[in-house]
Amino acid sequence: MDTKTCLEAVLGEDGMYCVWANRISDGRKVQKFYPTIDALIHAAHNLDGEGYDAYFALGTFDDSGSRVANNVKQLKAFFLDLDCGPTKDYATQTDALTALRSFCKQVKLPRPTLINSGRGVHVYWRLSASVSRETWHPVAERLKALCKRNGLHADPVVTADAARVLRIPGTHNHKGDPPIEVKVVGELGDAVDFQAFSDLLGEDVGNFLEAPRKYVPRETDALMQALSGSIVSKFKTIMMKTVAGKGCAQLAGIVKDQENLTEPLWRAGLSIAKFCSDGGKAIHRISERHPEYSHDTTEHKASLIKGPYLCERFNEYKPGVCTECQHWGKIKSPISLGREVEEATEEDNIVVQKPLGVTDAVPIQYVIPKYPSPFFRGKSGGVFKRGEKVIKDDGEVDEEKSKDKLVYFNDLYVVRRLKDPEMGESMVMRLHLPKDGVREFTLPLTSVGSKDEFRKGLAMHGVAVLNVTDLMEYTMRWVNELQFQAEAEEACRQFGWLDDTGTAFALGNMMVYKDRVEVNAPSGATVGLFPYFQPKGTMAGWKETMQFYNRPGMEPHQFMVGLSFGAVLMEFQPINAAAFHMYSKESGLGKTTGMLAGASIWGDPDLLMMQERDTFNSKMNRAEVYKNIVCYMDELTNTKPQDLSDWAYQLPSGLQRNRMGPKGNVERVRGKPWKTLFGTTGNTDMIERISLYKALPKAEAQRILSHRVERLEFASKSETDAFAAAVKENFGHAGVPYLQYVMSNLESVKELANTTQQRIDLAASLTAENRFWSAMVSRTITGLLVAKKAGLIDWQIGPIVAWAVKVMQTAHTMVREMNADVEGILTDYLAEHYGSLLRIKSTDDARKASTGIDHLIVPEAIPRGNSFVARYEYDVKKLYLLPKPLKEWCGKQQINYSGFVEGLKTGRTKATKTKMRLSKGTQMNLPPADVIVVDCTEFMDDETEQAMATTAALFQKQDSA
Repeated sequence: MDTKTCLEAVLGEDGMYCVWANRISDGRKVQKFYPTIDALIHAAHNLDGEGYDAYFALGTFDDSGSRVANNVKQLKAFFLDLDCGPTKDYATQTDALTALRSFCKQVKLPRPTLINSGRGVHVYWRLSASVSRETWHPVAERLKALCKRNGLHADPVVTADAARVLRIPGTHNHKGDPPIEVKVVGELGDAVDFQAFSDLLGEDVGNFLEAPRKYVPRETDALMQALSGSIVSKFKTIMMKTVAGKGCAQLAGIVKDQENLTEPLWRAGLSIAKFCSDGGKAIHRISERHPEYSHDTTEHKASLIKGPYLCERFNEYKPGVCTECQHWGKIKSPISLGREVEEATEEDNIVVQKPLGVTDAVPIQYVIPKYPSPFFRGKSGGVFKRGEKVIKDDGEVDEEKSKDKLVYFNDLYVVRRLKDPEMGESMVMRLHLPKDGVREFTLPLTSVGSKDEFRKGLAMHGVAVLNVTDLMEYTMRWVNELQFQAEAEEACRQFGWLDDTGTAFALGNMMVYKDRVEVNAPSGATVGLFPYFQPKGTMAGWKETMQFYNRPGMEPHQFMVGLSFGAVLMEFQPINAAAFHMYSKESGLGKTTGMLAGASIWGDPDLLMMQERDTFNSKMNRAEVYKNIVCYMDELTNTKPQDLSDWAYQLPSGLQRNRMGPKGNVERVRGKPWKTLFGTTGNTDMIERISLYKALPKAEAQRILSHRVERLEFASKSETDAFAAAVKENFGHAGVPYLQYVMSNLESVKELANTTQQRIDLAASLTAENRFWSAMVSRTITGLLVAKKAGLIDWQIGPIVAWAVKVMQTAHTMVREMNADVEGILTDYLAEHYGSLLRIKSTDDARKASTGIDHLIVPEAIPRGNSFVARYEYDVKKLYLLPKPLKEWCGKQQINYSGFVEGLKTGRTKATKTKMRLSKGTQMNLPPADVIVVDCTEFMDDETEQAMATTAALFQKQDSA
C-alpha cells in the first residue's frame, strides 16, 4: 500500500502538515510544515534518503512553525504506540499483536490499521471524518485509560497527545543496521464514526481511573490561586538544590542534554521554568541549545503551557529517574523545590475592594499596614510568619522547619482598639475576602486568651482556621503595637450621627460620609442589628413601590413614611422626640404598611419595626440604639394606659430608664439621648387610652399627634396586596443616598427646615406649648422635600402640608377643651361639697393689727359639722383643697386623681402645693394641713359661683329627700 493512501486515511483535510526528523549519526533534527500531504511525503522520502528517521504529526495545524497541542486544528484517527524489544513491555511484535487482539475483543473495538514501525507496532483507528482537538482529546484520554485498565501496554505519552509524531510508512527505521522499512501490515482498517467509537469506549475516564495529570491545575485550587502571587518559586533556587544533590535529576538532565531532548521533556522543563518568578530568563537557559530553539518559538511554546507539570508526568516521559529521587512521593511537582514567600511592597499594600454589606457599594482604596514582626504580608496577600533557622543534629539546616509559615491565606489585621461597656476592651479586625469584599468586625480582647473563644469568634465572621496558635500570637502583637500608637476609641454603640457636625452617620455596618461609605465596626450594642440593614431588591423597584402613595387621600401614610426622612433632621434642633399615632378601629387601612414603607428606606422593614409583642423596655432600648433613625411601633392598643403615659413623658428626655447592669451594683451604661421621631399605630386614639389612667392627659397630647385614618377605595384588593408585597421585596437602598444628599447640602437643609417650621407654626397658630408638634411636622415635611430633591420620591408635598396643619389645629382644639374640662370637674366637686366649704374673705391685708394679734373675721359660710374639704377666699379667688377628700371623690367618679391634679397645675389654674391652717381667721382651731392652692381668677366669676350655689342647693334637697 502506498504512503499517500495510508496518510490520507488518518490525516485531516484542513491545515498544515508537519514532518519531524532526527538523524542519529550527527544528532541533527528537522521540523518543517507543508500545505499538502504530497509535499509532506516528498520531504519525508528526501529526509529518509539522507539517513533521517522521518515522522509525521497526527494532527494538522493552524499555524506553521508551532507543533504544539493547542495549535492542532484537526485529527482523523486514534492511535497507540506498542514498543517491542527485549527491554520493552512486549518482547516481540507478535506478543504485542496478541495483546492488542485481546484488548480489542474485550472493548469490542473494530479492526485497526497496523504499521510495522521497524521494531514496534503503531495502531490506528481511522475516522470517517475529521474532528477538532477539543472534541478528540477527551475520547483519547478514555482510550488511554482503557489501555491501562485492561493491561495493554501502550506508551501513555502518545495516546492522548494531539501533537504526537509517528513513523511514516514507506520510510525506514535507521536505528538498525541495515535500516528496517516502515510499512502497513495487511489492509487498512475500516473507517469508524467518531460518535460510535466514543460510545464503544464507555463511561468517562474518571469513573474507572483518574488519568495522571500533566500539570498542577492552578485554576482549580482556590487557595493556591489566591496565594500564587505571594508563594513564588525561583528556578535558580531549584537548580542550586539540584547541584547540591537535593533538587530534581530530571531538570538536571533537561539542562545538560538540551541537544537531544525530546519535545515532551523540553515542554516539561519549560512548565517548571515558566511558572518560577525568574521564568523569563529560565525558559531560554534550558532551551538555547535545543535544535528547534529560537527566542520566539520558546516564548510561544511556554505561553501555551497551563501550569507546572507533575512528577508523574516527568516519570512518564523518562521513566526510572523520578522513582530514585529523595522527593518521590513527598512533593507533587519539582516547582515546589524553589518555593518561597515574597513579601509585599508598599505598592502591593494598596488594594481596591468593595466594603462588604454596604448598600450599592463601590470599590474603595485600602492601605494595608505593615504587619508586626515576625509576621509579614505576602505579595498578593495573606498573613505569614517568618521562619526561624532550625539546625539538625548533623549541623545541616532543616529547610522544611525553617520555611516561612502561612498563618492565614487572606488579609486580616487589627484596625483599632475600642472601649466597649458591654464587651470590655475590644479590637476591630479587618478581613479582606477575595470574592465578598472587606468586612470589619469586633472581638473582645478577652477572647485572644482562649483558643476556643478565639476560634469561635473568628469563625462567626468567616475566618476558618484549625490551628489558631500563630493567629493568636499575631493578633496579640497587633494589640500591643496599637497600645503604643494611640489610646482606645469609644465604641460606636448607637446608630445615627456621630456628632452634631453632620459629617458621618452610622447605619448598620456602614459609616456613611458625603463622598464615600466605609465599614462601621460593630459594638456589643449594635452587632445584633447589623443584618436589619442589609438591602434587598433594587432602588428602581423601591421607587416604583413608593409611587403607590402618590394619590389624594394618602397624606397620613405619606406623613408616616416622611417620619423616616424627618427623624434624621431632628439632630439639628433642640427637641429630642415627638410621636405620630395613626389609629382606626377597622383593620386593612394600611396603618402598619405605612410604617413598613418608611422603615424600608433603611433596611428590612419587618426587622426594623417594633412589634406588639416586644416589651416596653426593649422598645426603649431599641430607640436608644437607633438614636437618629425613625422608631416605628406597631399595635399599641393593648399597652397599659400608664405605660403609654410614661412613654409620652419619656420621649422628650431622649433617654431610657436607668437600670442596674448585669454585673454587680453598677448602673447600666446609657447612650447619648436619642433625637428622632416615633411612628405608632393602634385601634384606638392613644390620648383617649391614656385618659383611662389620667383624666386630662394634656402633656401627653402635646407630645403625641394622633390621627384617625379613614378607608380609601382602590381599584381592587390585588392592587394593595401587590404593594404590601413589593415593600418587603425592595428595601435598604434609599437611606445612603438620602444621607449623602443631606450631608452635601447640610446648611441649606437646615435653613429649609427652619423656614418650613416658621411657615407651619404660622399656618397652624402654634405656640411654645406646641413645640413638639412643630418640630415633628416641620422636620417630616423638610425630609420629604429633601427626598424629592434627591430624586428618591416624586410626591406632591403641598397636600401633605395642608393635611398636617389641619391635624394640628384639631389637636389644638382638643387640648383647649382639656383645660375647660379640668375647671368643669373642679366646679362639680365644689358644688357637690358646697356645704363642706369654708367661704371666707382673705385676711392677707386685714388680719394683723399693730399688736400682731389676728382679727376674728366672721366667715360667710362655715362647713357643716366642721367637715372641711376646702377653703375659698372669694375676694382674691384663691381655693385651698384638702387632697384626701378630693382623691376619694375622684375615685368614686372614676376620674384619675393624678391626672386631674396635673391638669390643675398645667392649666390656667396654676395649682401649687403648700401647708396652712384652713380655719385661719375663724374661731375654729385646726392644725396646719397639706393643701392644693388653686387660682380661680380665670374661671370663677359671679355667674359661675351662683351656678355652683344653685347646684349645691339641689344636692342638699336631694340629700334631705
